[in-house]
Formats: sequence, structure tokens, C-alpha cells
Amino acid sequence: MGQVRWTRMGLAAGVLWAAASGAKAAEPAKPPVPAGPQQTTATFGDWTLRCNRAAAAGPLCEVVQSVVSQDHPVAEFAFGHIGHGQPMHMTIVVPPNVSFGSVPMVSGARTGDPPIIDLVWRRCLPGGCFADAAVPAETMARLRSASESAQVHFADAAGHVTTLPFSPRGLAQALDALAKEEG
Repeated sequence: MGQVRWTRMGLAAGVLWAAASGAKAAEPAKPPVPAGPQQTTATFGDWTLRCNRAAAAGPLCEVVQSVVSQDHPVAEFAFGHIGHGQPMHMTIVVPPNVSFGSVPMVSGARTGDPPIIDLVWRRCLPGGCFADAAVPAETMARLRSASESAQVHFADAAGHVTTLPFSPRGLAQALDALAKEEG
């Protein structure tokens, strides 16, 4: 019985190898390369404007700040519009060790400052957990004019609160550039 199994496996492997090494199937035609860049980035202080220009509906852009520790990204904060005419949204991505029993939030620089934005956990993937919320215009105005760092708070799976800095340096300029991109 072992010999029969080996023969069948050998036959299947041989057929797969022959198919892979034989005549290649025609590859689908690839679209032409556009004259301009498909993706762009521009840095404004601690913030980066990222745009994907290959989207059919026009450029998709967001303003992003990464938190890096020992040359490895730890978290990312982003502002952008989900669709044309939609309110500004904030999204955070943090390591996938979070507690869904607590609400991630953004607060002022000082301990005890009230929350500025309460976010909602959306999903976790192996690379990180995502939370987001719509940000009212008056809150965006407050963040744009801030001179001190804000803080992002979330609880890990053990219930320990993690606090990450949220720098305002360059946010206003990056948001102005975002508005120009979105026309």
C-alpha cells in the first residue's frame, strides 16, 4: 500500500511539474504605465501625506504619523476622508495585543486631560488592530492649533493601559496639503 501511495504522489508531482515547466499560458495584458507617479509622499514635520494616485475614483490620500521604537514601527495614526464629502476620520493601528473591553482614545498632553476623540475597535489582523472614529470639525481645529503633544491610550490584552505620544508638529500643514490634493 505504501508503494501505491508513493506512485500516486509521484505521478501527481510529475504532472504538476510538467504543467509548470511546459508552455506558458498567455499572461493577461497589463495596463500602460501612467506618466505620473502612482504613489506619492510628502513630509510635514512629524506627519506624512500619502497619496495613491492609481485609484479609479481619483487620488486616495491620508495624513499619517508613525510611532517608531528601536527602528521598528509600533503604531500609526492617520487622518483622512473615507469618501468625498465625508467627515474627517482618525484611524489608529496598534499591535494586535489589545483589550476590546476598553475604548481607545486621544486626550490632551497632561495626565487626566479629558478625551478629545473616542475611537471604536474595528478589526484585528496579524499586523495590527484598527480603531477609528469620525472627528468633528471643531476637534480637528483644536488638533490643528495644538502646540503640545496629545496622547493615544488603549489597553493591552492584560488590561494595562498603553499611552503613545501624538505629535502636533506639522499636522496643520499636512492637513492643508491633504485638502489641496482632494480639491
